[in-house]
Amino acid sequence: MIGNMDTLVQHLDAITEHAMRKTAGTLDTYPRGVTPREEVYNAGNVSLLRFISPEGVEGTPLLIIPSLINRWYILDVTEETSFIKQFAQQRPTYLIDWGYPGEEVGHLPLSHYYHRSIKRAVRQICRQNDVEKVDMLGYCIGGTMAYAFSCLEPKLVDHLVLLTAPIDFSDAGVFAKYAEYFPIEEFSVSMNKMPGWLLAASFQFVQPMGLYQKTKMFNDKFESESFMKLYNAMERWIADPVDFPGKAYYELITDLYKKNLLAKGTLMTADGQAVDPSARRAKTLVLNAGKDHIAPLMTTELPASDQAPVSKVTIPSGHIGITTGRNAKEACQSAIDFLTN
Repeated sequence: MIGNMDTLVQHLDAITEHAMRKTAGTLDTYPRGVTPREEVYNAGNVSLLRFISPEGVEGTPLLIIPSLINRWYILDVTEETSFIKQFAQQRPTYLIDWGYPGEEVGHLPLSHYYHRSIKRAVRQICRQNDVEKVDMLGYCIGGTMAYAFSCLEPKLVDHLVLLTAPIDFSDAGVFAKYAEYFPIEEFSVSMNKMPGWLLAASFQFVQPMGLYQKTKMFNDKFESESFMKLYNAMERWIADPVDFPGKAYYELITDLYKKNLLAKGTLMTADGQAVDPSARRAKTLVLNAGKDHIAPLMTTELPASDQAPVSKVTIPSGHIGITTGRNAKEACQSAIDFLTN
């Protein structure tokens, strides 16, 4: 057994050295998002981006809510895999860029993001497009926040796509164990942010062999130009971590992962408003991933009290693969079909 492990480590070292030689100096040349865009609004770290659409494109505006945990451009990492490029070809498309939160926002509650920030963006979009409501797509924790917003402001959201978005945390898999044992109380009194590098390390615990599998795949496919383009773009994204604001992270762990308040219908905003799933009206697509270890299928189930029209599509991929892998086009097309019908 020990001999096998030594062989595995040696193999990994050789592949890693090869990968470093092959990619040295290339990551910084990859842009943060490939679709042309402009900033139309900002408040502190948070910006509202509008992606450039072909002349004459109309329709209900789409607002994309990315996760607070990672940078937004996983949805726009290459031209070939970009969800955003496809959306912008068909309708006015916007996205909230959460930026790089610093210590100055460590005191802000999670509801500042899922209610106040999103509502500001929606109002700006409605004014620019002379509409009363928007369509919305939320990815990962961004989907959790988009769902909470649709509970609070049902008149402002027409269609909602929940892309690998955890809603019911009663059985959250490995991350439930992480939340159970993470010293969140000690964290809350000693730190005002969760460092991005530490968050990134926590994701490696979910799939301990992931790094080996990735580097082995690199060794097998590095001669493919298309593979190298996506590989380098993904490595650029991975190397761009984001700190999670302290109080918001505390509430994510305690109110959602530990207490499951959103699914129970007992979550409250910082100013005392109930986040009530029974108030939702938005037509909803639950677009999840069958091999997702970060937001397992059971976490994407909606509460029984939620009576909004819901359809589901499950893509045979993982949490990241659904946006960039071999089935990403199917996932993107499922979202487009839902939004246009």
